[in-house]
Amino acid sequence: MTIAAETEQTVSIDLDGADYADRVYGCWQGKNAGGTLGTPLETAWGQEEPFDVWWYPELKEGGLPNDDLEMQLVWLKALEEIGPGITARDLSRYWLDHIGYNFDEYGLSKLNLKWGLEPPLSGHHNNWFIDCMGSPIRSEIWACVAPGAPRLAVRYAYEDAICDHAGGEGVYGELFNAALESAAFVVQDKALLLDIALSYIPEDCMVRRAVLAARRAFDSGVDWKEARRWVLQAAPHYNAQYSPINTGFQVIGLLYGKDFGEGICITVNCGYDTDSSGAAIGSYLGIIEGSQRLPEKWVEPLGRTIATNQYWGGVKHLDDFPNPVPDNLDDLLERIRVAARRVMTHHGLLHGSRVTVALEDLYADDGIHELLGRSPNVVPFAGPDLDIKVDYREGAVVVPGIHKPIGITLHNARLEPLEVSVKLTVPAGWEVPDPQRVVIAAQGEQLVEWQLDIPNAPQVAPVNELQLVASITGRPAPRSVPIVLLGAFAVRLSEVFATAEAGDPLDVNYPPESDLATTDPRDRPGSWSSHWAHGYEQPVADGFDRPGVLYLQTFVSSPSERKVWVVLDPSCPVRYWVNGAEVGSNTEYRRIRPNQKSADGIGASATLNEGWNEVLVKLVHDGRHPAPQLHLGFSGPAPLNDHQFDLDRTSIPWTSDES
Repeated sequence: MTIAAETEQTVSIDLDGADYADRVYGCWQGKNAGGTLGTPLETAWGQEEPFDVWWYPELKEGGLPNDDLEMQLVWLKALEEIGPGITARDLSRYWLDHIGYNFDEYGLSKLNLKWGLEPPLSGHHNNWFIDCMGSPIRSEIWACVAPGAPRLAVRYAYEDAICDHAGGEGVYGELFNAALESAAFVVQDKALLLDIALSYIPEDCMVRRAVLAARRAFDSGVDWKEARRWVLQAAPHYNAQYSPINTGFQVIGLLYGKDFGEGICITVNCGYDTDSSGAAIGSYLGIIEGSQRLPEKWVEPLGRTIATNQYWGGVKHLDDFPNPVPDNLDDLLERIRVAARRVMTHHGLLHGSRVTVALEDLYADDGIHELLGRSPNVVPFAGPDLDIKVDYREGAVVVPGIHKPIGITLHNARLEPLEVSVKLTVPAGWEVPDPQRVVIAAQGEQLVEWQLDIPNAPQVAPVNELQLVASITGRPAPRSVPIVLLGAFAVRLSEVFATAEAGDPLDVNYPPESDLATTDPRDRPGSWSSHWAHGYEQPVADGFDRPGVLYLQTFVSSPSERKVWVVLDPSCPVRYWVNGAEVGSNTEYRRIRPNQKSADGIGASATLNEGWNEVLVKLVHDGRHPAPQLHLGFSGPAPLNDHQFDLDRTSIPWTSDES
């Protein structure tokens, strides 16, 4: 169904009225209920069969603590403190202040922030989880402060999502949720809500495929279990947190549930990321129905308090003054109402206390389509005279001895032409590129490009800080914006050793592992070639020119002796050593899921010495399974397992000219 032609039809909501308050309250009651229902059932891997659960497996006052809800308390705090102009860069600082979690994309994006990468690069670089559920679960706050204004809610949701999912399906999952939830404040027809939400995501994305599969199944008259199979066929993935599958499951609950309880149970019974999908469908239905129409049996046992994981550090500084986050739903409602007034007034959408929109304006416009086309490698910096966009092109990593292209787009925000001189300051030992001078028409743009000459190791550090300085003739002080380039990780790969016909090759001592504890790492026997990794993913597939046994050698410099968790996640059999001592092994061909404590039973605790440490990994591949994969990183101790940002992996320590 489309309503684009019904241009005279309008809908509205009163921010001072009981209906708005009822739907906001229902949103968070529903989110708490669905999250509490699904939390005990969540798994890391998608399961083949659905669940059969029709009541809370675990229940306590306030519900079960869940990142889905508590992180949005932080976003409300950020919105109150920064104001309606809040950006991804603002939110990223609240990530570092308040979010202790390092699960999956959370930890990898925070690692990028600590390295100096701004959004959207923080959400894109070295992030295996960009297609996952970490951002779709954070959509409700934006819908509640922009009720009936999905174009605005989605713009806020985009700034949120790119912090940890840029360039991935996780962004589309959050935009879909935010659009549906914002529109649900003024439209309650489910088919119409799906039409509206679908207009906010790309035509070719997997979230759309999953949603359309759920709709086709419902329209075809098959039951919800068959609809689940249709979604899994349309957007297959083994990771339980894959956003397209879970979004499809949310739509199944929306369409098939005859009431609130059945809706959240059907979604949770579909499985996969049950706490996230359960919380999302709970929010959908909570806004659509409003608090007064939610069944007492589902919401009364949870009470009005808000449970969090602050006690063990999952979130932190929530109740620090002067602006502690809400600890109950009543306070949350009132603070959201105040924030919504401020947001809608700022954007010119509030008239008195009422938001009124034409139905056609609930759909995405050209501005949203432009948003969807943005590159995850372009970092924007707004300014009073110049808006500057730094285009990292293929990414933020530099390889010693290889040119690195950088593009700078300068947008003149003024009504007069600007004469601008731009230059780059670079680290010591790097060749300084020639400055450039351009004239930019009023409201015009100019592209400036450089090919940076990257020196050989060890002049390339783990984090290389450059500054772009733009001096404007006849205007106040020059603009300066940071450009951060990360040094590639240096690795060596051995020749491939043929395996014997009998016996497990993991148990055979090939030349590189002879006398492990006593041999100088530079004297490891065998023929070695140098390679570069652009993140945790290692280039092992490049080394397997035939089946057999391959060794990867890499070095890590630590500023201090420390206990670490070796984040080693292989798709094939491996054995590995740190400083000559065996740390872990794997005997199977398997699927990877390289999070902050990946592959329990394979990843393991180890000690890094101050200074350089050798890591040696032995890999076996039979040539019959898919190309081998290996992710290798380092995190801290439990329970947080934070990725270690101050390690140097950019050199082979005994040589300065290998490339």
